[in-house]
Amino acid sequence: MSSRAANWLAEHAEEHTAGAEADLNQYWYSAHTISTLLQAVKEQMAAKGMLEGSACLKVAYISTPSLFFALDADERTGSRVLDFDRSLGAGCDEFVFYDYHQPTTLPAELQHAFTMVVIDPPYIEQDVWQKYAQTAKFLLAEGGSVIGTTVIENGALLQAELGLTPNVFLPSIPHLPYQYAAFTNFQSPALSVRNPEVAQDPDEILHASRETALDRGPGSAEAPIRGAGAAYDFEAMLEAELRRTGGGA
Repeated sequence: MSSRAANWLAEHAEEHTAGAEADLNQYWYSAHTISTLLQAVKEQMAAKGMLEGSACLKVAYISTPSLFFALDADERTGSRVLDFDRSLGAGCDEFVFYDYHQPTTLPAELQHAFTMVVIDPPYIEQDVWQKYAQTAKFLLAEGGSVIGTTVIENGALLQAELGLTPNVFLPSIPHLPYQYAAFTNFQSPALSVRNPEVAQDPDEILHASRETALDRGPGSAEAPIRGAGAAYDFEAMLEAELRRTGGGA
């Protein structure tokens, strides 16, 4: 698994563009994070008795191509990868073009056809996540499982929309200028242990999630995401990270 993930990462450069109207905003998980998230997928599918012999489609990987393509060909059978970047789907029968601006404009046969969805939107804004939540509800069969990764400040929205809560495991996304958490609507042994790649204490992240939930009032799902007392400015954060690392103009 790690070798397939590492090979895919080496062959596919990220594309970073600022602003929610840009075409692509790609940040890949580390190889270890890919393996751990896929372990969580397989644990849950095994718990549902879905690893063998099911006619139902299994997992929809929404904007998570690095996970889907880390699977071998047999493991990908019966699943789909949904993404905006058509180049990733070259020669892949399981690829489905997806534009989150049209969250349910998808083939009719995919409606309620999946036992699980795995989601990593290209942007952290809550209006983007609300569209991805619509997609998840379109795709999932009743009682379906969800994994989603985003900033901890989106926790209240993910709880309200999809019943998700954060886990101890923090994904490593090496070039992303802020730390993500992994949210699920099920208990995952794979995600219940600390990620050695991430220096930040998961207890601090989980505490921040609880404090944010307490601070939010009615209607707060429409409020801007906040971190350290201020709304996130993705473009400013990216520019700061480029200055720190010596990249950019």
